[in-house]
Amino acid sequence: MSPAAAWAVSLAATAASTYALDAWAAAVGAGLVASGLLADLGHRSVVVFLLVSYAAWVFGLRAGLQANGSLLAATGTSTNVLSKLAYDLTRRRFGAGRAARLAAAVAYTGTEIAKEVPYYLAAFGAAVATEAITTDQALIFLGGANLGAAFYEGALARLTRTVLGRHRRHASFDTDWVPGEYLTDYYRTVEPDEIATIAFLVDALRQAERDQPILYFGTGPTLHHVFACAETASEIHLGDYLPENLAEIQRWIERAPGAHDWRPFVRYTLQCEGNPWPTDAEVTAREDLTRAKITTLVRVDARHPRPLNRSYPTVVSAYCADSATGDRATWQLFMRHITGLVQPGGLFLTAALRRCRGYTVGGKTFPGADIDERDLRGALRPDFEPLHEEGIEVIPTAQHGAHGYAAILLCRARRA
Repeated sequence: MSPAAAWAVSLAATAASTYALDAWAAAVGAGLVASGLLADLGHRSVVVFLLVSYAAWVFGLRAGLQANGSLLAATGTSTNVLSKLAYDLTRRRFGAGRAARLAAAVAYTGTEIAKEVPYYLAAFGAAVATEAITTDQALIFLGGANLGAAFYEGALARLTRTVLGRHRRHASFDTDWVPGEYLTDYYRTVEPDEIATIAFLVDALRQAERDQPILYFGTGPTLHHVFACAETASEIHLGDYLPENLAEIQRWIERAPGAHDWRPFVRYTLQCEGNPWPTDAEVTAREDLTRAKITTLVRVDARHPRPLNRSYPTVVSAYCADSATGDRATWQLFMRHITGLVQPGGLFLTAALRRCRGYTVGGKTFPGADIDERDLRGALRPDFEPLHEEGIEVIPTAQHGAHGYAAILLCRARRA
């Protein structure tokens, strides 16, 4: 879902939910007063009832908070537009982690507390305006409204969880992604897909403009594709959606203990460049050169029409857009935004999982856009023309059993 659509849905859901909640809570409160069920209670008992109703309201609110957080993480939408605003603003600065969830929860709670004010004004205003309504009746109305609100919040939370459970076939990057699991599952050795991809990048980057910055869009927590451009680029800029992925890269740059070992991939890169037996010193030299060339780690979001405020003569985006969504239309949108970062006449290199509906990481299945070479060719036209004589390469990898896909797509294209 595009950012504009997510906001439109959230605004509509907020309006509908607010109206429904207020109408239901007021009806329950008024109905409880009219029924006379609590008319014989003394004032102290009425106050106790009100306090108990607030406890019930808190439990309902807690369920609503949890459901709202799940809805934001899974779809980017909310039934509370202020909660979405707080979530989006905090996520842009700090990432989609605890800070964003806390900001969303605070805004959600503040809004729900603010909704209590009209009930107090109505109840006590009526009690002051007419002798027909007593203070105890006003308190009973408030208690009934609280119980109605608690029931509504609980029902809405249950409905939200049901809908998400029915439609969520895949794990969420915001809540389920663990960089260490991905590195362990895919990058202990150079697997068939990367044997082909790294060889492709080494060859394709010979067509890149030398001594210019190169952008890698959607790196994940990985660096295995980056070593191929170290001698070509003046600077290397790495972008990813998840701050946790960028933090993993930063650990490698800083030579932190426990950082992932990319030396097998560096060695293979050097072999693809024509060095059949790279020495340890040559591998270390390429690592050091790559560290020196990486000047920017930046958070990017392919949902935004302009993920960065600049363009590049060369952009590499491998296994990014196709591995970020299970919806083909959303993939096309992501591709349009990513390729929009390529300068006129610039080079775009991409790789994608072919006909993959989901790939496994740490026992969880993340979405695949289920695309093929025809889809990729359509996404690049008319602004790009494939440079390879066969257009888009289809490489069988026989990794369906291990990871969930059996072939990859490789493409180099130049912007008109």
